[in-house]
Amino acid sequence: MTNLQRLAAWLFPERRPEREKAREREFIRAANSLKTLSVTDRGGMSIDPEELRDQIVASREQLKHFVHKPRSASTSFNAEGVQVEQTYPAVEAPVSAMDCIEVVAWRRLQSGTTVRYVCLQCTSTGRFAVAAAGLFSGGTESLPPWVDVNINRQVARALKNPELHWFTTASEAMGAWDAEL
Repeated sequence: MTNLQRLAAWLFPERRPEREKAREREFIRAANSLKTLSVTDRGGMSIDPEELRDQIVASREQLKHFVHKPRSASTSFNAEGVQVEQTYPAVEAPVSAMDCIEVVAWRRLQSGTTVRYVCLQCTSTGRFAVAAAGLFSGGTESLPPWVDVNINRQVARALKNPELHWFTTASEAMGAWDAEL
């Protein structure tokens, strides 16, 4: 058997990069370290969910320094001895284009049409604002390419608009957008 394996290795050498091989070995080591992992003769696997949960919690604790949670907009903060409360549901403030990420959300209306909202989320405050929205009706499953180009222009225009309304959740921002129509 070993001669056959040597012949196969010589005829078909491993061409994957070293980092991929190392990643596979790391996964195998991690899987082998699980105490309750069992494999059936047909290739099925099972594991105790509690052990998996414990592993995930431990990994989160180990890597939590990589995650930055934006502060809640309804919290208060103390700046040079002055207590400031942020209690307004909508805040109008200019936000730098480098300070936002794009969030796409969909909502199906009772009429059967679908609305696609392109929201901006401020990375420093965690607040949302709707930059553009599009209404889709009928059975169209894929959007034409010009729709994304048009949306990109609308988002760029919205980022230049200093009067964006910012909300604590994307749902609130979408509801306010609908109310303005």
